[in-house]
Amino acid sequence: MSDLVRIQVLISPEEAERFDGFCRENGFKKSTLIARLIREHLDAQRYWPQKGLFEQPLEGQPRR
Repeated sequence: MSDLVRIQVLISPEEAERFDGFCRENGFKKSTLIARLIREHLDAQRYWPQKGLFEQPLEGQPRR
């Protein structure tokens, strides 16, 4: 679990109450549901990281 990154989110009391109720009624753990919602949203947007894209200089360009 040491390779996970912590994210903090601030929401209004009303949103927090809705989210708490939803998680409680549906048996979700809040952090697990938030991670799932983020992952599903990024997938739906077809956003994939392009690791390594900018690690190598273009041909003929000096390294910085």
